[in-house]
Amino acid sequence: MRKIPLDTLRTFDKDAISILSPKRLEGYEGSIERHYENLFLAFQSGKRIATLEIYLRNKLDFCLREIEGEDWIKSEKSLCLIKQKTHIPLPALYPHQILSSLMFGELIGLINAYGIKHYMFDLRDFDFRKYHWSNRNYGYINGKKVAFSNIDKNAIVLNLIRNIRNRAFHWENLFKVTKKDNGDIFPRLTHKENNSTIGVMPEMILEFLDDLIDCIGNEVIKECIRKGGC
Repeated sequence: MRKIPLDTLRTFDKDAISILSPKRLEGYEGSIERHYENLFLAFQSGKRIATLEIYLRNKLDFCLREIEGEDWIKSEKSLCLIKQKTHIPLPALYPHQILSSLMFGELIGLINAYGIKHYMFDLRDFDFRKYHWSNRNYGYINGKKVAFSNIDKNAIVLNLIRNIRNRAFHWENLFKVTKKDNGDIFPRLTHKENNSTIGVMPEMILEFLDDLIDCIGNEVIKECIRKGGC
């Protein structure tokens, strides 16, 4: 194997563009500072998403213990939606071990499979127009305008959380937007429900996540988020 000279390695280490990659920086118009602004936004989003993910996991467990019983997570219906992550078969694990291993996509899959979206958040007064002027609080079914139900709104926010999570946790560009020829700017973080596209602009991501935490209505959780800084 060919050895790399120490000076060559040091040359790489001294070049911030090489470390971050020119291709990645293209998304930030070549700005290293803008790249780090995005990382900071990802960090800020991360603690909020972590709180929401933990909440949703345990709310799912609480609801299904009430509805299906203590061993709901070991049922055939549940296990077929959960990927085995270790050499130990899922049925051999304790319920809490399976629960703690759930990926966010699996979590949403279970919520959908058991039809309990409406138990996750009370979003009846949630106004999507806050996050972009083009958002609506209604969709279209068979060409007829129909206000979003609490179930619809939960479907929207669960998918938006997942989209933000995937970008933030993989250090992707959260500042990306769609620019139209007429100059209008639209979100890239979107979900389509009942033929209406709902999105969150980059500058509204933290507010969107904070609003969902507010919907939980737990003052201890909100205070801990505030104490953690912006």
